[in-house]
Amino acid sequence: MAATVSKKTIRQWLDNYDVIVYGGRPDDDIGRNSGCKPMDGVTNRWLTKIMLQEAIGKLPADLYRVVYFRWIDKLPLSFVLMQLGYSKDQYYYRCDKAVACLYDIINRI
Repeated sequence: MAATVSKKTIRQWLDNYDVIVYGGRPDDDIGRNSGCKPMDGVTNRWLTKIMLQEAIGKLPADLYRVVYFRWIDKLPLSFVLMQLGYSKDQYYYRCDKAVACLYDIINRI
């Protein structure tokens, strides 16, 4: 049986989306040795990027918009609430629901 990716890990991926997709180092990276580079050039970051982008693309439209506004575009909360027409509680509920859906999608792949 394959290992599952936790919801906490998925949320960390989303929080560091720009680092995963565009490169660089996350804010909490302390620069530890990650071992040898893979011979085929495919890194864990690259695989994470592929998995995460594919899973985000499979989200229902309302959850996709929440993920896009919060983690990909990182727009201000007041603007997002106005655009989506959600209350703050509804918005955060949908953020949690999006993480749960991503968990289900990623662990089915």
